[in-house]
Amino acid sequence: MTEFQNKFDKECIEAFKPDSKIGLISTISPEGYPHVALISSIGAKDEETLIWGQFSQGLSKKYLATNTKTGWLVLFADMNWYTGKAEWQSVLRGGPEYDEYNSHPMFRYNSYFGIARVHYSRLVDSSKKQKLPMLGIGISSVQSVLIAKKLKAAPEGIIPEFTKKIANKIDGLEFIAYVDTDGYPRIFPALQGRPAGGNKLVFSTGLYPELCQGVPEGAKACIYLTGLDLAGQMLQGTFSLQKKGNKTTALIFNADKVYNPMLPVPGYIYPQEPLKATFGE
Repeated sequence: MTEFQNKFDKECIEAFKPDSKIGLISTISPEGYPHVALISSIGAKDEETLIWGQFSQGLSKKYLATNTKTGWLVLFADMNWYTGKAEWQSVLRGGPEYDEYNSHPMFRYNSYFGIARVHYSRLVDSSKKQKLPMLGIGISSVQSVLIAKKLKAAPEGIIPEFTKKIANKIDGLEFIAYVDTDGYPRIFPALQGRPAGGNKLVFSTGLYPELCQGVPEGAKACIYLTGLDLAGQMLQGTFSLQKKGNKTTALIFNADKVYNPMLPVPGYIYPQEPLKATFGE
């Protein structure tokens, strides 16, 4: 059961300090889709403040100018993870956190450049520490495959083969982000997702059922997929729900857009648009 609190506890603040983690920040695009960026510099400044260092300029930072509601997730090598929501407040190009970030070996000796700015957000909520249940992932993955086989979907679609391979890999990581009823993005792990042909991915609700049950019909959503090598892609689209009575048994994701988040030229693969490098500020 995922429990939430309105402050970071001491265990969480300490856990966030290492650089070796997967950090995700979700902003909201003008079209209402969650937009997820990989930002490993997520930290907890204090019990009420989420911080993260900006390494490059992308759409996430642009979207914050018009919508300050964000979601976040942190996953560690020991498979423990936290998720929550935050209200973006300010960005600074200097200060103690800026100096602290750029003293870390990961950024101080980076062959490109260090942290350019530090973003500060007011914590809205944070889950307590959770651990990925490997047995539960395996069972739910099999359920997703069985559900996918029953769906009538076109054999081809906009989802690239590279993305499907990540979804089918044992070490592939998948995360769902959707806009909750309070207007904030919510992010949670969904490693049970499997391709269903065409533009569809299927997620059995056997893994983290209370989080899956919170996804509304037609919700604009984002699926962020990555491997342990951190090469990933992002899909944006909507969810339809497969139900049995009042209970949602599967989330059916239908992709509308495909986004390459990888530097140096992140951008939309579908619908295709001109790409340009985004290094620097």
